[in-house]
Amino acid sequence: MTLEPCISTTAVEPPLPIGWFSIARSHELECGAVLPVHAFERDLVLYRSESGLAVVHDAYCPHLGAHLGHGGTVAGESIRCPFHGFRFGTDGNCVEIPYCDEIPERTRLRTWPVCEVNGCVMVWYHPEEAAPGWPVPVIEEFQSDAWTEPRLWEFTAPTHVHNLAENTCDPQHFHYVHQQPETPPSTVTIAEDGRVMQLVSNAQPSSNIPEAADLVATVYNPGLATVRTRFSPGAEMLMYNTSQPVSRKETLSRWALTVTNEIEDTVGDAAMQGIMDGIDDDMKIWRHKIHRDKPAFCKGDSDLVTFRKWVRQFYL
Repeated sequence: MTLEPCISTTAVEPPLPIGWFSIARSHELECGAVLPVHAFERDLVLYRSESGLAVVHDAYCPHLGAHLGHGGTVAGESIRCPFHGFRFGTDGNCVEIPYCDEIPERTRLRTWPVCEVNGCVMVWYHPEEAAPGWPVPVIEEFQSDAWTEPRLWEFTAPTHVHNLAENTCDPQHFHYVHQQPETPPSTVTIAEDGRVMQLVSNAQPSSNIPEAADLVATVYNPGLATVRTRFSPGAEMLMYNTSQPVSRKETLSRWALTVTNEIEDTVGDAAMQGIMDGIDDDMKIWRHKIHRDKPAFCKGDSDLVTFRKWVRQFYL
């Protein structure tokens, strides 16, 4: 008798969460540039107008479906379709059909809320297209002469953006996955308005963190977080993480790392390499894990339980 393969009904990925997500770094988008982007399980077009405005639309022309990210061109404060020359303003409305004076009402593109901050082009995602519910925090360290020029790195993870955020609030895995000598003591708190979650931990030396340090991880929404590490007075490090949910099973994660000037030579490159090595460790788990909507948590998983309660607000 041949047994049918067992398909786990618990392996369904959650929907994409509400929030701000990066789709490019600002320096990658020069004036007049047009880039195709795949995010939120759909095709988008990103361009920078002649005045310097970053604009994101749905990618396909409402006329005959040409992809504006492949051959589309910037014309002032608009983008021109490569197929028949239809031109769309930054609000998505068609402003010109070269061979017709009358513009049909349906000839418009969905325009996505965008902001540029901390060196990234950020897009607001909401499954019902609601307006942005909060701003992207400004990272003051990136503007300070006391901190180094950020080191940049990105990687694609074969997992839902939820799992990257959940990792931040899982101190237990640092012992088993990242070879920390012991699980660092930590506390997780939620801001009074319920919006932001913060984990405070005393990280012990490991292969990825060479010395003991006070660590504060702040998560604003899945895919948007900072991790501040203080080794000693004046010796500090900041990691800024933004993510692009390509799909429910793939995430492009962008990292920027800066340290105070006095420890640049001793910590900067070593810290970045340590992070990269740590992500390699996580990849081995992410590549094969499934999502448990109702995990069998134990009493030692209090931080994860707090995260799961907090993260519900980002799902309808």
